[in-house]
Amino acid sequence: MISTRYKIGIFGMGAVGSSIYDELNGYPNLYALLDEDRINKYKKNPLYINGKKVELNSTSNKKMDFIFLCVKVYHLDKALVDLKPFVDDHTIILPILNGIDAHDIVSKAYPHNWVLYGAINVESNKEGNNVKTSKIMNLQFGDKYNYHLRFPLIEYKKIFDHYKIVNHIYHNVNRRVWLKWMMNLAINQISAYGNYTYKDMSDPEILDLMYHVFDEGYIVAQSYNIGVTRGDIDELKYRCSLFESDRVTSLTLDVNKGGLNEAAIFGGRMLELAKAKNIDIPYNTMVYERLLERINGKGH
Repeated sequence: MISTRYKIGIFGMGAVGSSIYDELNGYPNLYALLDEDRINKYKKNPLYINGKKVELNSTSNKKMDFIFLCVKVYHLDKALVDLKPFVDDHTIILPILNGIDAHDIVSKAYPHNWVLYGAINVESNKEGNNVKTSKIMNLQFGDKYNYHLRFPLIEYKKIFDHYKIVNHIYHNVNRRVWLKWMMNLAINQISAYGNYTYKDMSDPEILDLMYHVFDEGYIVAQSYNIGVTRGDIDELKYRCSLFESDRVTSLTLDVNKGGLNEAAIFGGRMLELAKAKNIDIPYNTMVYERLLERINGKGH
């Protein structure tokens, strides 16, 4: 049996938040955390996930026990303010954002709360109120180091297991956050500058480029003592070789639309980290420059 007394909220009903809501749908204390304006908008124009209409169980003011924070990085500052009605001192916050800095940013904004490290592997995108998503391949969460699990993390894991969400509490979750970021350095950036689908990126030439990006990322991660291993890099390469979806990445959608995007937290952040350690990363540099060219209207 699982406990249903915990109020679990999802803040940010974009592609990732919707995917999590969809897989937890049926849990009696699950909430979409929305202001009244958004609640009314969803009543008029419902959310559809993989073609199925979803009746959101929403709240604009209930305090949560556990919150998935699933917003784009460029919306994080506003989200940290809008999150306040749902948080009290006992609320656990799990940021599921791209990049490697979310934990520290959220912890600074909510110093009295337990903020977890987290990452998710899922192929998902949202256009309008329509979400297309795969099953979650891996929800990763926990403290930075988890040699002894703190209560009630194990209770939440039981809930996720009950709803058949593939999830893990790794010994070093920060390492997993870095691995997700390193995966995105290749997948998101290359897909965005070339306007490629996941399936397109199974092309041998594109795979070879992604592998070079991973190898350079490994060197940088080693310089910061993150714990990334050669086996981790081999795993990333293997997963990329299996791509067959016609979906595109979230960064590709953002670049195609114009306006705000998360490019800076991928290649921009990697270049900063490498420069600080005097590490040459020509493939990462080239990929980031090609992405910026497309964003600035100079690429194909």
